[in-house]
Amino acid sequence: MSPMNTDAFKDCDIRGTYPDQVNEDIFARVGREYGRLLADTAGDGDTLVIGGDGRHSTPALLDAVISGLSASPIGIVALGAEVPTPAIYWAKDRLGAQASAICTASHNPPHWNGLKVMNGELPPKPEDILDLAARASESAVIPAPGAARFRRWEGAKQDYMAMMVEAFGGQSLAGLKVVVDPGNGCMSGVASKVFAGLGAEVSALHDRLDGSFSERNPDCAVPEHLAALAARVRETGADFGVGFDGDGDRIAVVDDTGRILGAERLAIILFKGAVPCGPGDSVILDIKCSMHLERAIAELGGRALRCKSGHAYMKRMVLDNAAVAGVELSGHVFLGSINGRDDPLHISLLLAGWLTRQDRPLSAFVEALPEMFMTSDIRIPMQKEAIDALLRDCEAGLDGAEVQKIDGVRLVWPGGWLLVRRSITEPKVTIRLEGESRADLVRIGELFSKRFPSLGGDIEGAVGKL
Repeated sequence: MSPMNTDAFKDCDIRGTYPDQVNEDIFARVGREYGRLLADTAGDGDTLVIGGDGRHSTPALLDAVISGLSASPIGIVALGAEVPTPAIYWAKDRLGAQASAICTASHNPPHWNGLKVMNGELPPKPEDILDLAARASESAVIPAPGAARFRRWEGAKQDYMAMMVEAFGGQSLAGLKVVVDPGNGCMSGVASKVFAGLGAEVSALHDRLDGSFSERNPDCAVPEHLAALAARVRETGADFGVGFDGDGDRIAVVDDTGRILGAERLAIILFKGAVPCGPGDSVILDIKCSMHLERAIAELGGRALRCKSGHAYMKRMVLDNAAVAGVELSGHVFLGSINGRDDPLHISLLLAGWLTRQDRPLSAFVEALPEMFMTSDIRIPMQKEAIDALLRDCEAGLDGAEVQKIDGVRLVWPGGWLLVRRSITEPKVTIRLEGESRADLVRIGELFSKRFPSLGGDIEGAVGKL
């Protein structure tokens, strides 16, 4: 028996290219072992909710996971493919299910796929994923299905949409113009209909679910991927635009001028109105977020806590700290009010309702924010050994910087900071830097480039774009 390929087993989930790193055999094995783990504490009710995104490989991978799960005496509720990730988490909470499994590669390219699992209220720890990989590798024998209790919830997506319209039905969005861009992902035909159902005037683009993502890249955190959204906002005179990623759990917002807000600017605006943050409230921040967001929370009387990048780390910390929210730079916004779930449709509806009560456009609130001198993620392909060496060198410090090791190495000076960390989804190192001023940003970049000349070109290129 050949050993199972475990390259796709990451810190927070299982994710890789199909069919070499993720395939039906691997997913059947994972399903078998996950089912065995769940069976230890399963009762007579619904144990697990399972669904997936709209990628072409998702239906076959879902079937494989279910075939493995079905060998254990657990209750399985299958939602099928083409369901947004937030709807699957909502379904888990609504049913009071113990666990969930979601077949998706989120924002990754169409030839990728993966599996997100959660047993209980908290996401898995890295050691949980490693344990699942070890168990799945032990045997290629998949027991015959039959022990599980199995049922389908065919209309879960429609029920989720109806719930949203009902939940926000107390605020009419009549007169509000919104552009919705699901990017051919799972929010296609979902977000636009919910906004319209609440009375908004909706212009939709890339609103057709397509597992090839033929009209737009599934990653909504990249500004270039939002060009069509920004243009449509300007063309239609919309009040704002909202974009989603491949599985519908990340948000990107464009103001009425076509300007992309970014997660930090959006969060500051939310905390001042639509998602109030006040004295004593905790907010969890991605280690990569701007220092200006941290300051804004402090000015509101809140307490900002830094967190390692990654969906599982963030959600776990939001719940553990009873936080108002958690903000990840990639566009995940977790809300304590909905059990720590990251639901960008919910966020966009909160923003829309708040905007209808304002006497100024969204752009006026954006213009009042401090200017941020921060690069985007500088993602550089690098082998594990080279990343290890780079991180060790950074831990030694640089020009008097404070060294923080929450996630990778964060070097902090009075005038800004620089972060070097390992990507948890790709074989790359990620670098990001911010300065109080453009001069501070350039200075920090030059310090790092002088210490690590081979990376100087990438740093200089990123700083030069600002």
